[in-house]
Amino acid sequence: MDLHAGCLNEQVENVLDLFDAQARESGVEVIRYLDRDVPSILLEPQTLQAALVNLVKNSLEAMPDGGRLEVRTRQTIFGVALDLIDNGCGMDQKTAIHMFEPFYSTKNGGSGLGLPMTQRIIDSHGGRIDVDSVVGHGTKFTIEFPTPKRIG
Repeated sequence: MDLHAGCLNEQVENVLDLFDAQARESGVEVIRYLDRDVPSILLEPQTLQAALVNLVKNSLEAMPDGGRLEVRTRQTIFGVALDLIDNGCGMDQKTAIHMFEPFYSTKNGGSGLGLPMTQRIIDSHGGRIDVDSVVGHGTKFTIEFPTPKRIG
């Protein structure tokens, strides 16, 4: 994959804009806290957007009766982090343990490939993905990307 310097905020904005109408129709308030001072990361726009689309789609599906999705970028010691925090249905421990396994799904008609693909894309960007979820309270995905020592 051909990675080049890019702005995580720009990728996040593009994906959130794609889901704007769906979020409004579902009664989901999307709150954007994007730190304008985060440094560039190495990324491949189309694959990274595919991963972000999957995560936002999952968050919206977890809130069929409305809710709140907080999207936050921030600088960390290791690079740049993206937090996606919803107050949807959450996941039980069994689901959280298996969610990155191919073909594991709790959705009717779900392929079980979305989150494994998302994890592979994040890995290919040198990043990592973590999840914290509580049934009935929501889910927080945190993706952290390293910043290159020098871009150029």
